Amino acid sequence: MTSQSKKRNNFGKNSLDNVGNASMRSLQVADSALYQKFGQLPKTDQLRIAWEILRLQAQILFSKKFLWFIGGILGYFVIAYIINYRQPILDRLTPEDALPWLLEFPLTILAIYLNMQLIASEKENRTLEVMFTTAGSRYKVWLLRLGTLNLLLLTLAFLLSGLAFFAFADIEILGTAIHGFVPSYFVGAMTLFFSVKFRGGFAAGMVAAGLVTLTFMFNEALRDTRYFMYFNPYFLPRQIDPETWNLWMWQNRITVLAAGMALQFFALRGLQDRERLLR
Repeated sequence: MTSQSKKRNNFGKNSLDNVGNASMRSLQVADSALYQKFGQLPKTDQLRIAWEILRLQAQILFSKKFLWFIGGILGYFVIAYIINYRQPILDRLTPEDALPWLLEFPLTILAIYLNMQLIASEKENRTLEVMFTTAGSRYKVWLLRLGTLNLLLLTLAFLLSGLAFFAFADIEILGTAIHGFVPSYFVGAMTLFFSVKFRGGFAAGMVAAGLVTLTFMFNEALRDTRYFMYFNPYFLPRQIDPETWNLWMWQNRITVLAAGMALQFFALRGLQDRERLLR
């Protein structure tokens, strides 16, 4: 074999090696791009992934009936608007009445239903076992779902507060939304806690609804105190100083929020009892 042919063979081998190395490098780059950490992704990709996760979690929570729930809430507002519009001007809803009737009532019902469905829907679909066999911490799955649920409730609280402002009374949109969300968050956490305790959503929903009904039965005795779960900061009694009433409002809201977080914590701890939940 001549020296010129040897040079050609060596050149061909070097070219193939270079091509192979380039292909390996491109595959490594593509692989590293495919498995990038969430924090290393561009902001647009992070927002897109977060939105997709929230959308899928919302579909699971509402069992693909989200539009039906929104339609029901809008229907409730339309009926309330028609009834309120036909009342004399002095008897129409005031800013004090907007919070319990237009925010707390629909949000409480929605919170009870969604939280009682967290465990019940998984058992009915026979996917609860998957939660216990998920790689890593299963608490991440439940925390993601609870975070999505409460984020949806808070978003609906702002939407309902905005609708109440434009259609019913001159209210504080931001403050009213927060005050409407806090008790519904507590009721939802209580429902989830009972759902884990009773290993089913129906019994938990009944108990939670019964306790809420008892709370409203003692409305007259408790509404002028800081101990009422549905404390209305806009309903200022004449015999109480405004500064004292504002202090009671903060004490009530912080206590109710902390109690809801504690109930969610104990509910998540109760999820460790795998055999009991799967029976």
